[in-house]
Amino acid sequence: MPLLPVPLSDRPFDAARAVAVVALLAPPLLLAAVASLPALVLLPFLPGGDRRAERLMRQLMLWTARLVDAGRRTGGPA
Repeated sequence: MPLLPVPLSDRPFDAARAVAVVALLAPPLLLAAVASLPALVLLPFLPGGDRRAERLMRQLMLWTARLVDAGRRTGGPA
């Protein structure tokens, strides 16, 4: 079983398009994740910071899920 399964479909460029979408959207997501690291390190030590850190992590997880979903949707019927 391959580590990163690519959806196969009747159209030959669907998998390439899905990879391209993820490749274009991954760098901004990684930049946002790296930029939020200092906040995630310091927020738990501030009053009410634990809730803000949790919201930040939830937002990063939501963006990641949307990125993966966008890659699947552009890949055609799986």
